[in-house]
Amino acid sequence: MKTKIPVWINILQVLILAILTFQTYACYFNPSLLYPGFTVDEVTAKTIYVLAGRNAVMMVISIIALVRQDPRFYSFAFLMHSLRELQDMFIVPLTGDPGGAAIGTFFVFLIVFVIPEISAYFKLNKMANELAKI
Repeated sequence: MKTKIPVWINILQVLILAILTFQTYACYFNPSLLYPGFTVDEVTAKTIYVLAGRNAVMMVISIIALVRQDPRFYSFAFLMHSLRELQDMFIVPLTGDPGGAAIGTFFVFLIVFVIPEISAYFKLNKMANELAKI
């Protein structure tokens, strides 16, 4: 029996993949696209390239999840995404400008990414467990 991944999950994965692709490109080739005024020197190079590598690996996992359409692997990808976004949800507002923008950023992460990613994880995990029973 072939399980069909819900369209909304594939759309969310494509959105995440687009963001990861942009972040990977920016970290490797033009960090100021993500962090205006960021200068790559011998002190910051390792940090930005480690971030680029992290994003590149998550990008590859996202592509594999899209291609394979396997609920168990896909749930792993969404677990990874949601854990990353949970951290970013707190880090970005704490390191950015204080005030309303920080609170807005927190809720954008929560509503646009964290809640849908956690929902996708549970849906995919349920699908994988149902397949395992067959």
